[in-house]
Amino acid sequence: MYGFDAISDNNGWFIAAIGVSIVFTGLIVLSLVIAQLHKVLALVEKLTSKSEKIPEPKPDIRIPPADPNDVETAVQVFTPLIEELSSEFQLSELYALAKEYHLPHPHLSIRCLLESGRLQPLGDGVFVFVPNCQE
Repeated sequence: MYGFDAISDNNGWFIAAIGVSIVFTGLIVLSLVIAQLHKVLALVEKLTSKSEKIPEPKPDIRIPPADPNDVETAVQVFTPLIEELSSEFQLSELYALAKEYHLPHPHLSIRCLLESGRLQPLGDGVFVFVPNCQE
C-alpha cells in the first residue's frame, strides 16, 4: 500500500497535524521570549549592578594665559594637581591628571618644573614636589 491510503491507514494525517502544531507552538513561545527579553535583561542588569557613587566635581583650575616655560605659572597651575597625588608620585600620574583637567602644554610645563628643580627625582621614576626651591 502506497500514497494517501497508507498515510490514512497509519494515522499519518493526525501525526502531521501534531507535528505542525508543535512547530508553530515553539515558534510562538520563542517570539514571546524574544519580545520580553529586554525586560529580563534590564532586571538582570539591575540586580547585578553595584551602587555607583556620584563622582565629586573636579575643582576648577584657572589657567593664566602665560608662557608654559614660566616656572611660577607652572607651579601655580600644577600645585592643586600635585596635592591630589601622594607625596611621592610618578610623572605619568601627574601627566594623566593634567590631561584629565585639559591643561595646555603639560609636557612643557612638567619639563619646566623638572629643570627648575621643583620636581626632584627620588629614583625608579618616582618624584617629589618641592614648592619653594632655590634656583
